[in-house]
Formats: sequence, structure tokens, C-alpha cells
Amino acid sequence: MQILKKSFVTLALAGVAFASHAGTVTVQFDNSIFNPNPTWYDVVNIKYPALGTNATVTANGIAAGRFQGEVRNFSGVSADSFVNSQSDLFMYCYDVYEHINGGRTVTFNVPNTPWSGVEARTLDFLGAVNSVMSVSGSYDSYAWLNPDNAARSAAIQIGIWESLYDASGWNVGAGSFMASGLESATTVYLDQFFGAIKSDRSNSLNASYTMLLTAGNAQDMITGNRPRPPQPGTQVPEPGSLALIGLALVGLAATRRARKVC
Repeated sequence: MQILKKSFVTLALAGVAFASHAGTVTVQFDNSIFNPNPTWYDVVNIKYPALGTNATVTANGIAAGRFQGEVRNFSGVSADSFVNSQSDLFMYCYDVYEHINGGRTVTFNVPNTPWSGVEARTLDFLGAVNSVMSVSGSYDSYAWLNPDNAARSAAIQIGIWESLYDASGWNVGAGSFMASGLESATTVYLDQFFGAIKSDRSNSLNASYTMLLTAGNAQDMITGNRPRPPQPGTQVPEPGSLALIGLALVGLAATRRARKVC
């Protein structure tokens, strides 16, 4: 299928502003933005809500797939937060209202909590992707970042768009977000991912395994994050202790209600 647009339009929370940031990450996107395989995408047609109106935007010939780039600089973020490596940063688009081109360098903001702003529906979808792609008997929290073919790469990107712009249901043929013109293999994988959610065969991905990269002049991106382990000397309550704390809080709330005078 021929790519009709040189700029790759994609989806995400646009206009989300965070009061403060943990730091910044500067990324240079690969010239072949779909590296390591420049053909790992599917060209599709999409419809999505226009910003601030009830209108629908139609965009044809959009390349859907995972992006790759290199971390050139970062601050306020731990070096071990990056999944895979700094030279191989894997990302999906999380913003339809901006664009990105291969070879471009962008400095992104990272929220104080790196996954702040990632939608719950996105975590539901990524959890389903992991459940389908993980090797039998194990679970890979980052399987979504490592598709092994073009169809899976495209299906994951399209599913992320669906999670952002459709409030309910998992169907790219109807609703606030729609996609058409998919290759048959892309549709097969997308149906597998959606099916895992609909049949309750998967759990949501823990948000701490994701990182949101935001920019005012480029598409926002979603990538992986390695949660930092507890620092030495940090006390982590055991399950029994947590239960006792919960009971204490319940008792305190009951006491406060008993003291209330109407």
C-alpha cells in the first residue's frame, strides 16, 4: 500500500499540560522511523474527534506502527528507566494533533510520575497485548514494545489509538475512533488483542511500566519505563501489616462518624 503522507499522523492526549515535570528526554528519531525494519507498518485510514468540537477528522494514508529513536540527552530521569537501551528507544504515537518525521530531534517533558496521563483504557489494552504475546508460562510486561512483525506493530498502534479516542467498546469499525483499510493480518492480531479484553483473559498493565513523553510541537509518545526498586532503608509493609493498617483506618473513620453531631 502506498504511503500518501510523508508526515506520520498518530493519536494521543493532546493539550495535556503538567504543572511540573520530572525532567526531559531528548530523542532523535531514526531516519527510517520504523526501524529496525522500515516496512513494519500498515497504511490505514482513520477517523477521530476534532479538538474542541463535535466534528470528525478523516485522515487517509496513515502509517501505523512502532517508532524507534535514540536518547541523546536526558535529565531528571534515571538512566535505568529506559527499556531495551538508550540507543534503541521504542515508542508508539500518543497524539493525533501533531506530527513527527524520521530524523527529527525532539525534547520531551516527562511528568513527575512518568506514567501520569496514560489512560486506564490504554493500560487495559497493553495488558491484553502482553497476555497474547507473552511466551506460555511467563508474562512479559514489555511484550507490547517488542512486536515481531509488521502486522503486530500496526495492530498495537491502532489499538492504542482506539484506547485514547473511544470511551467504550473495542471496535475500530464504529465509535469515536475508526480505522479502515487494514491488512488482513493486522485485523487478525487486533481481534486477538481486543478479544483478550472482552473475555477477561487479561489484566491491565501496571502503569509504572509505561512512560509518557509530551511535547508542545511534536506528537506525544508512549514508551516503557523500568520502575525503580525501593531505596535501601525503605520499609515496605508486609501484607499482614497492610491489612492491619487498613483495619485501623476503618476504625478511625467509624469513630469520626460516631462523634459527628447532626
